[in-house]
Amino acid sequence: LSVVSASGIESVTKNELNKLGYDAPALNGCFTFQGNLYDVARLNMFLRTADKVYVNVKSFKANTFDMLFDEVYNIDWSFIPKNAKILVDGKSVKSTLFALSACQSVIKKAIIKKLSYIYKTSYFPEDGATFKIDFSILKDVVTLKLNTSGAGLHKRGYRNFVGQAPIKETIASAMLLLSDFYYKRPLYDPFCGSGTIIIEGARIALNIAPGKNRAFDYQAWDFVDKDIYKKVLTEALDNETLDRKLEFVGSDIDPKAIFLAKKHAFNAGVGDKVDFICKDVKDFSSNISGGVILTNPPYGERLLEKSEAEKLYKILGNIYKGLDNWSLFLITNDNQFERFFGQKADKNRKLYNSNKECKFYQYFYDRNEYKQKMILNTSKGEN
Repeated sequence: LSVVSASGIESVTKNELNKLGYDAPALNGCFTFQGNLYDVARLNMFLRTADKVYVNVKSFKANTFDMLFDEVYNIDWSFIPKNAKILVDGKSVKSTLFALSACQSVIKKAIIKKLSYIYKTSYFPEDGATFKIDFSILKDVVTLKLNTSGAGLHKRGYRNFVGQAPIKETIASAMLLLSDFYYKRPLYDPFCGSGTIIIEGARIALNIAPGKNRAFDYQAWDFVDKDIYKKVLTEALDNETLDRKLEFVGSDIDPKAIFLAKKHAFNAGVGDKVDFICKDVKDFSSNISGGVILTNPPYGERLLEKSEAEKLYKILGNIYKGLDNWSLFLITNDNQFERFFGQKADKNRKLYNSNKECKFYQYFYDRNEYKQKMILNTSKGEN
């Protein structure tokens, strides 16, 4: 099996795999390990930061289209039914075969010819289950993989409509898992847009599986026992901790975004656990200690002019200085963010948002100071 994740969050995906019981080395954002169809179901259901889950088919060397055709034809494709809808997609890097459309055509022709031999027919209606074959060619080595997920795993099934400049659910989850957010601490997103960060945070806090509300391509394959999905879904439901009380709030200046955020939250099963309000970031304040701000602000490219975005960073920086022992985590492609925010981050790391190279700035709270305040409040009889 193979699991792939976006550049910059490989360590987060690796931690997820380890917690699920899979020990997989990473190479260029790809984790490869032994597994079966039950593992396919579990990985698709529970991975929050991965892009897709694959069954590895074969790797071979090919620097001509004849070699490519012959190698693909020699694979046993009998697991694909004769009415399957076969899709081929891929990429080529530093290889003799670089024309992707031609590679797609040759690979599919070879598969169809082999299926013609297997099923003794030349008619393939392609009106059945979908089988997506992904190929990658690196330095003339071709790797073929069967996509078990279908649509990328960031498609959780709750975000029917999106506002401008949305962040992927997988990246939002990675940001949350890289932060010090905790379900007992307030979580606030002052630029919430359609609500993804707050919703993903609530689903993590309540242990709601990311794949609970969607379907996967493997479910439609005849050779996959239907009980596998049922068993994994039961595991997901048993793990949920829906009785937890959360203080997770998102705000945005755009009322349309707030409408979408509320709609998505209910679709995601957390509508009664989180809140979204229409508010300008400059109006945010809190007398609560130890909260978390985690956000994806405007970058000054698609939503606002750069100078306007920089003003927002200054406003946010001034607000943050007035908060009592909060942490803050923010993603932006503005390399001057710290200067406008007014404080150097404790850490930063490179992440990609919508294929845009960004930095994830991390400002951690003082845990010891927070603990001392909690002890003091408890001794005074406060909850």
